[in-house]
Amino acid sequence: MRVGGIGVNTHYIPVHLHPYYQRRYGTTRGLCPADERAYGEFVSLPIIPGMRDDMVDSVIRAMKKVIHD
Repeated sequence: MRVGGIGVNTHYIPVHLHPYYQRRYGTTRGLCPADERAYGEFVSLPIIPGMRDDMVDSVIRAMKKVIHD
């Protein structure tokens, strides 16, 4: 997606993987496997106030390319 000029990012990092919680509470990878799987599979697509239809179309085209390639 980024190669196509579409900014994507990790949706969220599971709380138990943040360094603060790991230090403070001793949380580790494997504590919440479903969250960890989601973290590895989900992305946030661009969404901004005033996003024009042509911008939405660009995101859709880029996503289709990633899915079908």
